[in-house]
This record gives sequence, structure tokens and C-alpha cells, in this order.
Amino acid sequence: MLKTAILATMLAAGLSSFATGPEKVTTIIFVNAAEEEVSPSAGLSPEGQDQAREFTDALRHIDVAAIYTIYVNKAVQTVTPLSELRQLHPVYYWVTKDHETADCVLDCIVKQNKGKTIVICGNPENIPLMARCLGVKGKTVKNLYDKGSGRFLIVKVMGNNTAVAQKLNMNIQKKV
Repeated sequence: MLKTAILATMLAAGLSSFATGPEKVTTIIFVNAAEEEVSPSAGLSPEGQDQAREFTDALRHIDVAAIYTIYVNKAVQTVTPLSELRQLHPVYYWVTKDHETADCVLDCIVKQNKGKTIVICGNPENIPLMARCLGVKGKTVKNLYDKGSGRFLIVKVMGNNTAVAQKLNMNIQKKV
């Protein structure tokens, strides 16, 4: 009887999160395209091939639901080992420097993958823009994100649209 009264009081007080259960967290793993040969049409350099393999190995035990990449040779080749491992076809997205368009593209990607882990591969100059679109503060992106080839950054988007960013290769987590 007491439990019923407490539950009724909580619901009446508007604590709907108590009744709806845990929030869904969407995890986005941003990865820079790996290093390419001097001639872009030649593909990844030997170091870039190592970066792509290391990235795949780092995610070997993570359940990746979708892989997004820009349609650039080095980016496609960066996610190819992971897409083969997961038997997922990469989905291509359009790169834009316009904040509003980038926000719209990213919003659609997040909504389609709510509560899942996804990979987004792009150029080093686009990933900070996308992280900021998710709500990560610019200073935090600058402190956590290394723009070198093959680097990656994790952004977790909570159900209440707050974002947490961390480096995958370091045990740093910062609420943003």
C-alpha cells in the first residue's frame, strides 16, 4: 500500500522519467580518415593501412550498428576493414561547412540510430563542427580532439540531448 502511494505521488509530481525507464544513449565514434599516399588516388599509405587496422581492432568487441563516411577514397578505405568485419555497408553523407546543414544531417543520423553505437568517418576539419552540432563545446573539442590522421573521438548523446565527449585511446571523460 505504501509503495502504491509513493508511486502515485511521484507520478503526480511529474517524475515521468521514473515511469519510462532508462534513457537511451547514442554513442558516436568520430574517426579521421587515415593517412593517404602523396597521390590521393593511390589510396592509403602503409601507415594509413595500419591506422585503419588499429581502428578496426579497437572496435572489434563494440557492437557498431552503422558506419557513415564521406565519399573520399581515404575515408572509405579507413572504414572498409570495419565494414567488412561487421558486414555493414557504409552509408555516405555529404560534407558541409555550413553549421545549419551539418546540424540537420547529423540530427537525422542520430535519430535513425537512437540508443546505438555508430561510426562517422570524415576529414579532420569537419569532425569538430559535427561534435559542436551535438552540443560539445568548442573548447572541449579542441582539448580532447587531435586532428591527425586516424585519430578518433567518442561523443555520447544522452536522451536529454546532453553530450559527453572523450578520447577513445585515453581514459579521459569530460561532461560538456
